[in-house]
Amino acid sequence: MSDYSYAEIQNMQQKAMARVRQMQRNSEAFREKAQEELDKNRKTEKQSAPPTNSSQVTPKITNMPPNFPENSQYPRFKDFFQNVQKEESKPTQNKASTLENLFSEPDKAMLTGLIMLLKSEGADEILIMALIYIMS
Repeated sequence: MSDYSYAEIQNMQQKAMARVRQMQRNSEAFREKAQEELDKNRKTEKQSAPPTNSSQVTPKITNMPPNFPENSQYPRFKDFFQNVQKEESKPTQNKASTLENLFSEPDKAMLTGLIMLLKSEGADEILIMALIYIMS
């Protein structure tokens, strides 16, 4: 950085800003052209589509298949979810087994250490959530 003079650095900044402005103008022109094409397509679709009358819509009736299973084959709705809740209420692992499980895999151990380090340094929450997602 010390090889450049202040005037050269200013000149480079001005050129960079000019390129940014040119890219913004190009993107704005492209957006306007795309919007015009969309509007033109919508107009042609409206003109070519036949008018629909919502009062002419009739409901379609579907008959059940003749071999539909009996209701007795399936558990009642409440019974099904009570079983799920019972399975979820089983005791979870204790802290020692959780840490042992975590540090048994070197990748998870490294990511855990990295997450704790980043959190203590005040890193972005999105970065930390991404690392937790990778870890799971």
